[in-house]
Amino acid sequence: METSEQGTSRAQGGPDRGRRWLLGVGWLSFLTSLVGPALANVRFLFPNVVYEAPPVSKLGTPEEYPVGSLTFLEGPRVNVFRDADGFRAVSAICTHLRCTIGPYGPADGEFKFVHSHCPCHGSVFDTFGKVWRPPAPRDLDVYYIGVGPDGRLFVDTSRPVGKDYQLKV
Repeated sequence: METSEQGTSRAQGGPDRGRRWLLGVGWLSFLTSLVGPALANVRFLFPNVVYEAPPVSKLGTPEEYPVGSLTFLEGPRVNVFRDADGFRAVSAICTHLRCTIGPYGPADGEFKFVHSHCPCHGSVFDTFGKVWRPPAPRDLDVYYIGVGPDGRLFVDTSRPVGKDYQLKV
């Protein structure tokens, strides 16, 4: 009678069902393990792209900037100054840890000139980019500023120029 019970249990899917189930799980695991590398290979076909601000930024016409004005350009992180001598484009990126420096403020008791503070570690810069208080290791970059064929100003952040450069208009 035991043999007939064993036979019926096999016929009803006893131990054989367990083996088939285990074999199915094994195949499913194997096929699933192939999906990850396949997706990685497909992802490899699409490279990572870093979208940066273009090095040349268009500004307005020279008439839009009155003498004595100071304009911050958020995209290229540049301050554009206009004084009686002309235009000057000074980087707004601190040379210490690349923080964006704060807005330029008026002369005060400590500094007798228009200046800006770096909010990260307190470096102080004048409108020519000169460091007046460390920890910034060097002066801010001064960039090329010019007038395009359409009569509008542009700043090229890929072309640093000397500290004495100014666009005469």
